Amino acid sequence: MNSDKSNDFQNQLHGHVEFLSQFCKAKVANNLHHAYLLYGSVGIGKSLLARQLAAYLLENDTKHNLLENANKVSEVEFVLSLNHNNPVWRQVFYHSHPDMIYLSANKSEQNKSGQIKIDDIKSIMGVTNHQSGRGGWRIIIIDSIDETNRNGANAILKTLEEPPNKTIFFLISHNISNVIPTIRSRCQRVKISPLTNKETRLVLEQHIQDLSDAQLEQLVILCEGSPGMAISIHESGVDSYLEELNHILKKGKSGLENILKLGIKWGNNISKKPELYSSTSFIFDKLFSESALLAIKNSSYSSFHTEPTSTNMSKMVFFLSQNYTAEELTNLHLDWQKEFRTAQTNYLDMSVFMQQTFYKMYSQIHVR
Repeated sequence: MNSDKSNDFQNQLHGHVEFLSQFCKAKVANNLHHAYLLYGSVGIGKSLLARQLAAYLLENDTKHNLLENANKVSEVEFVLSLNHNNPVWRQVFYHSHPDMIYLSANKSEQNKSGQIKIDDIKSIMGVTNHQSGRGGWRIIIIDSIDETNRNGANAILKTLEEPPNKTIFFLISHNISNVIPTIRSRCQRVKISPLTNKETRLVLEQHIQDLSDAQLEQLVILCEGSPGMAISIHESGVDSYLEELNHILKKGKSGLENILKLGIKWGNNISKKPELYSSTSFIFDKLFSESALLAIKNSSYSSFHTEPTSTNMSKMVFFLSQNYTAEELTNLHLDWQKEFRTAQTNYLDMSVFMQQTFYKMYSQIHVR
């Protein structure tokens, strides 16, 4: 199942140079592993990295000989130079190359589980059971391995146990603990680190044109090295929901009706827009954890703080830390993580879930 991630087509890969260097050295030495498990946070460029390397491997043998090139460039520089001007790169990123399969899945009415289906995984055999159409590498990218069920994982495992000749798998994971040990053991595991603030800003400048420098910098700080998450937060409107939530909670006991309405609105949008699942989860994990830490600091030093005037996130963190104990915030966080996963797994009504979350926050509030 190939999904069109058109936003990536004008992207330049940023970061991850250490792994790129290691991969290129292994390729030149004819010592590549048959399967790479790229794991790390959502939105840091794992899929982009895998496809860039696929374009590198699938680039035909008539490419310039690096050793004889008068303008000598390194293998890493060559990888990074591949872009939309290169026909192989375009085939890879449009998922139309005959020697590559790109599997991904999105939540929809037809696919409520948001998982990669077993039939899609079986389609791998169409590439691995036949000789490469161009006599070179065959590439399989699974984005992500987290989105396969037990049957799907076992089907992938069977192929990894008997890897076809000159075939490389790139398995992407946002949480390696979700990958079964037998798959992990058959892959070279590569931890992909978040981008630096400078790298993140460069990516965001390619995608977001309507923010001031100050707003862009705030988004860079908020996303913690995940430009993909920053773009999702910006495009999904989560920031405006936070502003409304903060405003309602400040009203105290008079805001029950409005906070329940906000729960319905936010929850309905999560159901309609799959990207809101990850951005909402990211925001609330960060919100509860940072608020709890600040509440502990406030308690330890008995200090008074002035409410920040910058982001809606920082305002919300300040408000929660002033009006809930660290224990309350920790419990809210644990409940949120458990119940959010349950709601996703069982396809529960997200508007009901968000109402319940907000009601807990509302009912426990106590202004000091």
